[in-house]
Amino acid sequence: MKIYITGVAGTGKTSIARALKEKGISAIDLDTISHMENKTTGEIVHWNPGASDEWIQAHDWVCDIPKLKDFLSISENSVVVGHTANQKDYLSLFDKIFVLSCRPETITQRIQNRTDNDFGKHPEDLARILNWNKEFTGWMLELGAEVLDGEKPLNEIVKHLISLLK
Repeated sequence: MKIYITGVAGTGKTSIARALKEKGISAIDLDTISHMENKTTGEIVHWNPGASDEWIQAHDWVCDIPKLKDFLSISENSVVVGHTANQKDYLSLFDKIFVLSCRPETITQRIQNRTDNDFGKHPEDLARILNWNKEFTGWMLELGAEVLDGEKPLNEIVKHLISLLK
């Protein structure tokens, strides 16, 4: 089974992938095979905290789909976590799609407390994440995703995902 888990920053995607890998499950965070690119030129660029709305509109976080397909070919059971602008182009690769749902307070706390990623720590970036959260979840539900409660303890979420892979 191939499972895709998406959600806005701070919903727990990276923690889920890390915990699954620790249990020997084939899992990857799309951040490791994605990049920021200019929508017009295709030039790969680096994201800067607090980027202007104009800059955000001109750039996308994009998954390298050939690399994703390579990863998925390694194991019969895989979990992919992430959120990219081109995810509609690869959703069909998955048997099950989840969108992580969390309260704004939880997202804010997780982003402020994390030490492995600065995305969302700038007040303007955090505001964008929180504003987009509800819209994004609705959009994913329209695409057939199921809600995965990101408020639950990590070990419960991981246990549920492992049970789906059996």
